[in-house]
Amino acid sequence: MNYCFISPHFPPNFYNFCVELKKAGAKVFAIGDAPMSEFRQELKDSLTEYAQVDMADYDKVYRAIALFASRHGRIDRIDSHNEHWLGLEARIREDFNIFGQKPKHLKINQSKLGMKTVYNEVGVPCVDAIPLSVSPDILGDFIRRNNYPFIIKPDKGVGASNTYKVENQDQLFSIIKDLPPGYVIEPFVVGQIVTFDGLTDKNGEILYCSSFELSMDVLTALKDQKDSFYFYNRYMDPQLERYGRATVKGFKVRERFFHCEFFKTPEGGYKAIEINVRCPGGYAIDMINYQCDMNIYKIYAELVVQGKNSLAYERKYNVASVLRRDRFKYAHSIDEVMKTLGPSIAVEYKRLPEIFAAAMGNDTFILRHPEKQGLFDAVTYAMKWA
Repeated sequence: MNYCFISPHFPPNFYNFCVELKKAGAKVFAIGDAPMSEFRQELKDSLTEYAQVDMADYDKVYRAIALFASRHGRIDRIDSHNEHWLGLEARIREDFNIFGQKPKHLKINQSKLGMKTVYNEVGVPCVDAIPLSVSPDILGDFIRRNNYPFIIKPDKGVGASNTYKVENQDQLFSIIKDLPPGYVIEPFVVGQIVTFDGLTDKNGEILYCSSFELSMDVLTALKDQKDSFYFYNRYMDPQLERYGRATVKGFKVRERFFHCEFFKTPEGGYKAIEINVRCPGGYAIDMINYQCDMNIYKIYAELVVQGKNSLAYERKYNVASVLRRDRFKYAHSIDEVMKTLGPSIAVEYKRLPEIFAAAMGNDTFILRHPEKQGLFDAVTYAMKWA
């Protein structure tokens, strides 16, 4: 199999995909905007060929892929597992007739309004929304029916970037007068954000799934620059799993990771927020490995290259990512956290790339414990302010 990876050096942990793809028997090619000299040696050793190109120039990208194919034969798969490159990889798949999601699929699964049509079709409750481009009468009726507060965000986009909470009519008019096209408005939902994450085989069957919970919403963390944490739970609410599986089936996710977000309401119900047809962000994929003592990079590689589509796994631990910020002074240093909690709980520390800092923080500790209270005690220790 010839597999092309987009931007294999970033996020920093994604080099593991290329390493495991080669071990599984694939010839691994890659394109990116960084010089190969900056790559870690394991990544260099896994690549059959690499092309540094201007990623904003599609003609150059196209020619690089065509050159790989002319030298080595048809490209069988191309992926990045990264939201930023989903549009590029979809266009390449269409132009080179490669298996996987195409631009027509992204019109649905990267659009907030498009997603809601699928949620409604498969019976998964979701938050109502309309485009801000509707007539004033329709917008006014929507506001009267739902009442303040509302959320305004891009129809296409992830995370809390360019997202606004609107408390009243004056705020609404102040925000929308300067907004470019492509925004939607939906009622603000009081609830905790939980996810349904996993991996499907080529037939859309789920090989693995798990769920994490956020300690606070991303909008608050971003706006107030707070420290926070999120954790993968050993236990998954059966209702969440039913909605998650219906979502994955409805969006026809094939041989891909998925990251589905839901609000868990105070009443215990769920409302779908969005689906991301790629890995969960940050170091979540490493947290999945720590939860089950497995190697999801290897599992993915053997699925794609060798067709291995069965997996026995156990969620052994609750696993947290504690996100600290440089702007705060903490009671315990990085070394103290790692030494005091010990390697059985504090399994890894990472300095986060600067591009993640605004939304996530500057440092992360990955902690795990079989008991939820034990995990929360460790989180409290790591996050304690001086």
